[in-house]
Amino acid sequence: MGSVTIRNLDDAIKRNARLAAAANGRSLEAELRALLERTYADSMANHKARIKAMSGAEFVDHLIRTANGATLELPERTIDEDRDIFGAD
Repeated sequence: MGSVTIRNLDDAIKRNARLAAAANGRSLEAELRALLERTYADSMANHKARIKAMSGAEFVDHLIRTANGATLELPERTIDEDRDIFGAD
């Protein structure tokens, strides 16, 4: 694998990339790697790499788009009156 050094990068760009990385729970390096993978990966050959590069929120959004915006219906929450309550002795 290769490595890249970018010189003379505007401070605002670096700051915004660092903020995006923090929002996605990644380091700056991991965020930039994910951006490059999403942008320059081959269409089908690197589909796995593009999925791997997504943050958790991006992956969930991807799954929802794949399912054409499907929504999940959650069952109504109920309370079992006969349940044991631990620590209530």
